[in-house]
Amino acid sequence: MTARPHAQRGVAIIAALLVVVVAAALATALVDRQGQWLARLQTERNLLQGQWLLQGGLDWSGLILRMDARDNATTRLDGLWTQTLADFPVGPPEDPRRALFSGQIEDMQGRFNLRDLAQDGQIRPVAVEALQGLLRSLGQDPAAAALIAQRVAEGQPMAGRAPRALGLRDVADLAAVAGLPAGLPGVLDPYVALVPATVSININTAPAEVLAAAIQGLGLAGGRDLVAQRERGQWFIHRGDMLNRLSQVPPAALRRLDVRSDWFRVTGEVALDDTMVALQALLHRDKQGRAVIRWVRYE
Repeated sequence: MTARPHAQRGVAIIAALLVVVVAAALATALVDRQGQWLARLQTERNLLQGQWLLQGGLDWSGLILRMDARDNATTRLDGLWTQTLADFPVGPPEDPRRALFSGQIEDMQGRFNLRDLAQDGQIRPVAVEALQGLLRSLGQDPAAAALIAQRVAEGQPMAGRAPRALGLRDVADLAAVAGLPAGLPGVLDPYVALVPATVSININTAPAEVLAAAIQGLGLAGGRDLVAQRERGQWFIHRGDMLNRLSQVPPAALRRLDVRSDWFRVTGEVALDDTMVALQALLHRDKQGRAVIRWVRYE
């Protein structure tokens, strides 16, 4: 009879210990969940702040492009717009290095415009042939040109009919084109663009491979010679200069060339604490030199 109270006390102690253990586990879980929620909240705050700071980067790009249009009649690779920013402090005054901005501007008219592969939903064989030549010079299968042209055509409206697919916006969108090698968009990115207008190729900024594809009869060796001339400071200053220096090329082959650009891609990123926010944007410089954002994508 005397053992029962001891047994009851033992059961009570065990029950109390179990309650303490459960309460401690619940408290720990609550603290962990709260910590995760706070970390998520801080990350989302940093993302919003990063996007806001990147907007400042777009404003910086627009200012640079406007200054370039004011000071130069040509768009060249020695212009102020070609200078990249790396780890530029954009944080608060008390800690400016808390947020670091890096960015660059790229000339989209120094590239082969994939939009030219089709017009009103109809594939343009001449443009496809030019892209095939560009692919060969890059060591890629020229058969990819037909696949890309078909996808570009599908994204264009035809007479009385809506586009069969969403239009491509950037070279990265080629990753979804069936039949293309997975790494092809990355290889093509420095050489092609998707500008939503018919534009000329800038002979002052295009690489040799693009010049060879754009100028019939020039060839890759001729394109490299033009690039070498530019590197020596022999820029093309107007269309007449272009006609004189390329007298061996039929004038018709030079019609789609120019010495100035008005379409640019801005790439930027902000490192804020442990959060990285990036963007890409397509800018069009109007006749007044103002840069208008055509599209922007945050990553």
